[in-house]
Amino acid sequence: MTRPVSVGVVVLVVAVVLAGISGPMVLVGVGTANSASPQQSSEEDAISATNTYAADDVDTQDFDNTRFEITVHENGSATWTFRYEQQLTDSNEEQNFKAFAEEFESEETGLYNRFTDQAEALTETGSEMTDREMEATDFDRSASVEHRLNTWGVVEMSFRWEGFAKIEDDRIVVGDVFRNMYLSEDQSIVIAPDENENLVITDADPDPEENYTGNSMQEASSISWDGEEEFSNERPRVVLQDADVVGDSSPTTGTSNSGTGVLSLPVLLGLVILTLVVGIAAVWYRNQQSDAETANGKPTETPAAAASDPEPEPETDERPDADALAEDELLTDEDRVIKLIRENGGRMKQVNIVEETGWSKSKVSMLLSDMESEGSISKLRVGRENIISLEGFEPEATKSPFDE
Repeated sequence: MTRPVSVGVVVLVVAVVLAGISGPMVLVGVGTANSASPQQSSEEDAISATNTYAADDVDTQDFDNTRFEITVHENGSATWTFRYEQQLTDSNEEQNFKAFAEEFESEETGLYNRFTDQAEALTETGSEMTDREMEATDFDRSASVEHRLNTWGVVEMSFRWEGFAKIEDDRIVVGDVFRNMYLSEDQSIVIAPDENENLVITDADPDPEENYTGNSMQEASSISWDGEEEFSNERPRVVLQDADVVGDSSPTTGTSNSGTGVLSLPVLLGLVILTLVVGIAAVWYRNQQSDAETANGKPTETPAAAASDPEPEPETDERPDADALAEDELLTDEDRVIKLIRENGGRMKQVNIVEETGWSKSKVSMLLSDMESEGSISKLRVGRENIISLEGFEPEATKSPFDE
């Protein structure tokens, strides 16, 4: 097929493990394999060059750019759009592509049918891996010519992946369906919150290296990764939350992500003024007491007598608690959680951890997810509650059916 003919569609699809074969799910470049001999290919090219090409006959290897766009919704579903772009270098290529686009949009071609079959297989495998109900719905397709700095032929195929992301309390977590995903140098993946819903991105792994729109990750309308790149299992991982929840969980004192309090300048000035007021009031009260004792004929205690006063200072009885408080302040948030769980027999409900620490639900949820990723704790969903366990204290239900 000559380039004007083969300019149609490069199908980059999510390949899934077929029934009866266990293994990882991988994002790989999949095209229509051309196993014909060189002579046969030349003959096909010669025939195709004399005709405007049909959508069923498009070679899937000639597109310049491929982009996977994933729009995440607040119910955990996502709209997946596969976008393919090919530069059109002359008017003949543009006319050929327009002919292809008209046929592609009016008929369910083999190219589009393969896409829907692969999407349905993908959701079926993802459901088996994550134990969540998943379904591929709302299929759509389009093809058009775009005139930017250059002229491009663009093909888009999309579907809605129900149950795509994991819901954890007030967080939407993307990533557990990915297995060893690979992007070639002409491919990219974009993850974005639904612009019609009040969602913001609060975390991403690996770091998109500021490859996002907006001044910060939370202000970004999307984040992306460009190839060539190979991701580890369950990566890329993106966390989204309701913007109002994120705002409510931010203390007015400017608490950082690690949980360390950072006092703002107005708060510091307020503390200084309060200390001065308390000090002045204490001096005034002491002077009033001295004047009253002198008026009643009782001698005022001299500094020497005060120095020899054998009575213990009131603070002495509270010293052990003060030492214990100082020791706790030296612990990291992770150490505090581990210590708390250990004191409760190695296993606690997540809601009890929130109550004991006094932290917000969103902070505890994000901290526990990070600790679970590091292997410090394990989580088990029981009804509407999470059971948090240290190693060796896990219920049998937490063991993965894939563990050997």
